Amino acid sequence: MSDPVHPYQSANLNVLRAIAVLFVYIFHLSITIGTRLPDAVGQFGVLLFFVHTSLVLMMTLERIEYSGQPFFSTFYLQRVFRIYPLSMVCVGLIVAWHLPRAPWWPWSEVGVSTIVANLLLYTNLVYEPVVTSVLWSLPYEVQMYAVLPFLYLAGKRYGLKGLMGLWLVAGVGALIQPLISERLAIAQFVPCFLAGVASYFLGRRARRFPSVGLVLVILLAGVPLMYESVLGVSAKWLACLLVGFALPYIQELQLTWLRTAVAWIARYSYGIYLTHLYALWIAFVVLNDYPLGVRWLVLLVLSAGLPVVLFHLIEAPMMALGVRLAGQLKHRRVSIPIALRVTSPEDASPR
Repeated sequence: MSDPVHPYQSANLNVLRAIAVLFVYIFHLSITIGTRLPDAVGQFGVLLFFVHTSLVLMMTLERIEYSGQPFFSTFYLQRVFRIYPLSMVCVGLIVAWHLPRAPWWPWSEVGVSTIVANLLLYTNLVYEPVVTSVLWSLPYEVQMYAVLPFLYLAGKRYGLKGLMGLWLVAGVGALIQPLISERLAIAQFVPCFLAGVASYFLGRRARRFPSVGLVLVILLAGVPLMYESVLGVSAKWLACLLVGFALPYIQELQLTWLRTAVAWIARYSYGIYLTHLYALWIAFVVLNDYPLGVRWLVLLVLSAGLPVVLFHLIEAPMMALGVRLAGQLKHRRVSIPIALRVTSPEDASPR
């Protein structure tokens, strides 16, 4: 059976991912050059990553299901080879060369337990510090990987209404989580990931709004974060839910040059996310005595060059290896258990 094509396999997702990484980049740039933007800018970038990740991985799970490959083992194996190789290399280099955690955050000695927690991405569970400030979000992604296949199956069984019920339950859980254990801080972000899952199960919708609407929706969704002191953690959830629910109604981006640009940024976004702090550090700290034009040129070259080099040396080969290893797993007949089949015409709509 050929892989089903989901309407979100489009430039709009590249726009979302590009905006996410640019928000984080611009926020850290502002700190480095001494004109700090509101924390909500960088925070929102990470939240957009969470929505994008869960939405895209729903499509990945759909492809795995229809390919006949083992559902869970294929997904987990591919995820391991996607997220760990580059993060491990970055952690190893940071520790070996005693690089700063950020341009404004000098290196400090770390123990073996800290290094291992950073390599395996479970720092939040053991209260270990991250060796680079951007690494804080990756453990949450890894931990959500564990449950995303179950959310996919739940969505197929109970539909969008069931997922929204789960979103409400997750919200309640997040509110009481601080009373239980700080180790469970991922609960604060589960509603954000669920926004992407719900967006996937919205399926096909009449795309009534022009592509520029995506940018406007993202800007509008950022408003609750500016009032987080009033709304509390729910500001994050509302922002993500607005983006996730708006995506199906926005027309596909058509401008060729912009499609190309956002596709490039999206392709290298993981590398940009993990390396941009060191491009900033070299340009504005190491080369502090050089002319300003030289520093900006170095920043541009490193910001683009480091992710490209690392993608082709590490990311792409490791992703390909993950796909090959997953392909060697025993295939199964393509069938959906009765208990997991869609139960409403809305959920059964073609993707």
